[in-house]
Amino acid sequence: MRKAKKQREPDWLDRILDELQARKEQGESPSLVYLLEALLNELMKRERKRFLEQHPQEKANGFYRRSLRLTMGELKLSVPRVRYGHTFRPSILPPPWKRADRDYEELLIAMLANGYSRAQMERALKSLGLPFSQEALQDALSLIQEKLSFYKTQPLKGDWFCVLIDGYRAKLRTEDGKLKEITLFVAVGIDLEGIKEILGFWIFPGKETKKAWAEVFQDLVNRGVKRVLVFVTDDFPGVEELIGKLFPFADHQLCLLHLQRNLRRNLSDEAYREAAKLLRKIKGADDKEEGERLFVLLCEAVEEEREEWARELSAKAERYPAFLEYPEEVRRHIYTTNPVESVNAGIELMRLELGGYFPSQQALEVNLFIQVVNLQDRWWRRPVPTVRAKSYELLQIFALKYELAEDHETVHNF
Repeated sequence: MRKAKKQREPDWLDRILDELQARKEQGESPSLVYLLEALLNELMKRERKRFLEQHPQEKANGFYRRSLRLTMGELKLSVPRVRYGHTFRPSILPPPWKRADRDYEELLIAMLANGYSRAQMERALKSLGLPFSQEALQDALSLIQEKLSFYKTQPLKGDWFCVLIDGYRAKLRTEDGKLKEITLFVAVGIDLEGIKEILGFWIFPGKETKKAWAEVFQDLVNRGVKRVLVFVTDDFPGVEELIGKLFPFADHQLCLLHLQRNLRRNLSDEAYREAAKLLRKIKGADDKEEGERLFVLLCEAVEEEREEWARELSAKAERYPAFLEYPEEVRRHIYTTNPVESVNAGIELMRLELGGYFPSQQALEVNLFIQVVNLQDRWWRRPVPTVRAKSYELLQIFALKYELAEDHETVHNF
């Protein structure tokens, strides 16, 4: 009979999560440097624990501080000691006389991301003279997985200027060795002060579906998102209905970049040139009224070659120029899903480096999490200047859209 695996007490994880939450409440974002510090400190403590189990005559003797300088920043490490001299030194540390190089950094990232195979990681460790155990590699992966679980369920702010959501299709190798198609959704929020934040990512089997979109929106609601000025998405059937039900006061902007790609794909060169010229004019229109007039002309240009599609576009004539109801300075941030596209570009590069597909869902999620932490670290340090400059005006629009509308709804209910 198989012995039940003893559940590990996650008090070390609680400490890390408490620190993460405290930093977030102070306006910081957990950087990759912080994740690596937490990873290395925990691995070194666990290695000492195993060493003491094998050498009962030894005793733990506290920690000493060491700085480890990497290109991404300086790690402040707490290196565990034992009582008797130099009988123990954590094997994950580079030799004291050797400076940490790019190979060492890539090894740490690979351990976090699990993008390398076990054999590749072992070869990398050997080439660096770091004899590291399978147990320690699994510890590294377990640590980052638990931090990932925290990230995916952490509460979100209630109020946002805009939320941009897009899907990315890829292939994933299943446990039985087969490749299956998946859709990965990423949501990026920009708050009313101009701070960008990756709100989450979700992986679904198969192609994009309304059910998957519904789960994404519901998860955002469950984690605290309440009031949004504008959602930016592609034109997927059923999304408008979902936004109308869950966020009835929000505007819905359909992505102009997706529209441009569809125009390029479905029209002749001559018709596309005319449609693209009108699309550029819509982006620079003075107001929504002018944008809607130009969009009618765009639909007429499409109608000459794709009559049915032109009718479908005409039915959404209010959604494509919705961005024109906002200050001119912030419009370029909300007429496409570009912030999500930048995340997707990183995912695509990751996919190519891994051989054209993701080796497992775990590898995909952990790689994504590291990318999220890297991006978030940059975004939190530098708000979107034009959005921050117009924050007072956006707050006024927000008050008109929500506070007055909610007051009216309360009176109506009485």
